[in-house]
Amino acid sequence: MYPLATIDYAIIFIYLSGMIGVGLWFAKKHSDFDDFFLAGRSLTTPLLITTLISTYYGIDVLFGDTQLAFTDGVVAWFGYARPTYAFFLIAALLLSKRLREENFKSLPDILDSYYGRKTRYVGAITSFIYSLPALSLYGFGMLGDVILGWDPITGMLVLGGIALIYTLTGGFWAVALTDSIQFVMMCLVIAFAFPFAMDFVGGFNSMMDVLPQSYFDTMGDLDIFLIIIYASTGLSVLVEPTFYQRIFAARSYKNVRNALLIGIFIWGSYDWLITILAMSAKAGVVKGLLPPDVAPDAALLTVVVAALPAGLVGLFLAGVLSTEMSTLDSYCLVAGGNAAYDIYKPALKPKATDDELIRTTRYGILLSWVLGFGMATAFDQMLGLWVFLASILISSTLIPILLGLYVKDFRTPLAGFISSGAGLLSTVMLNIYIMTTGTFDIEEETYIVQWFGIDFLQEFVMYITVPISFIGFFLGYVLDKRIRP
Repeated sequence: MYPLATIDYAIIFIYLSGMIGVGLWFAKKHSDFDDFFLAGRSLTTPLLITTLISTYYGIDVLFGDTQLAFTDGVVAWFGYARPTYAFFLIAALLLSKRLREENFKSLPDILDSYYGRKTRYVGAITSFIYSLPALSLYGFGMLGDVILGWDPITGMLVLGGIALIYTLTGGFWAVALTDSIQFVMMCLVIAFAFPFAMDFVGGFNSMMDVLPQSYFDTMGDLDIFLIIIYASTGLSVLVEPTFYQRIFAARSYKNVRNALLIGIFIWGSYDWLITILAMSAKAGVVKGLLPPDVAPDAALLTVVVAALPAGLVGLFLAGVLSTEMSTLDSYCLVAGGNAAYDIYKPALKPKATDDELIRTTRYGILLSWVLGFGMATAFDQMLGLWVFLASILISSTLIPILLGLYVKDFRTPLAGFISSGAGLLSTVMLNIYIMTTGTFDIEEETYIVQWFGIDFLQEFVMYITVPISFIGFFLGYVLDKRIRP
């Protein structure tokens, strides 16, 4: 735990109180379900920029990216973060226009339209699992432990609970407004923290003197198959439930396109700064300026708090909290919508009123928070948790969504159902198998099983599950054509 000054605690308290206030302000301002879940489909380009960037850049990125940068260097940007920008570009120029042309509310809506009700339910379950706020709660636990001296469970309950309150009360309008505040906080925090951290370790040239040369190699010394998997997690952008929600909430396709194109430059700058900050933490450890037992995923937090003066530490921590609250609120809201709009309404109450849908969405938000809490305690490190969630989403929805969008002849019921179902089941089963029968390798920071004398890392699951989904799609397509020639 790092000692904080009174002013630091005051800044954090004021920020957290303000977030609750926003939720209470919007609590009674919803005219219908569209207004609660999609902000009345009225988001402009500035609001889209702030909510998109804030949602994608939470503690999972802040600490997940820095975990890789701390252990391996600039490959965290070149091999892990940079490929994601290409997927955002594809989404901006190709995907968002097609999605905005139809009156969808969610990702399962698309699957229902293309493949039928059964595939909708699989997509809803997949989206719900992916949107569980496990990463956010994991980060809150780490933050409470490293900074406030709390047990990680306490950090999850208190800090995560505050984000839960304003999401339950305020809906997407509260999410969009708090995301705007959190976007400003996020940018300011990294901007002023960077020079302090550089000065603390003696500058960039000093880092080059003490760190291994591999830290400055664009691909580092990571296994190429692991780099491919890390880069492939960027595919999740193409089927990301919160991204789809913002497309459907926008006033027009042009608003989404412009927001994404501008966002790419902001994302790139942000990723680069936190990569260098994590490397500075490693340099601080080598120089003896930081404890030798610094956890890789807490590297950025450790070096910045050590470098900043009183007052600025509180502002930094409020900014860190803001990055994660903006992620937790968005994903909880999507998960709640999956429960209410994608499962409850079509399966149990087709004529549900807007008030019933809003109430059920709130139940779904609460359920997602509780399940995310359980998942956060089941993983030993953040990057592995992120890869698990990304593999669930990609393996279950990438093939049926993209093929359905661009090849109308492929929209047959069995094709979508078998593809999404096989992708979901194989991903969950393989991860459970590896985590229960494998061993956790401290050096690799992941679970490993031995198959035919070869080490198979948990992160490699997508090498199996995505082909399973692809094969399942065409198997279902062939079967459908034979049944319905």
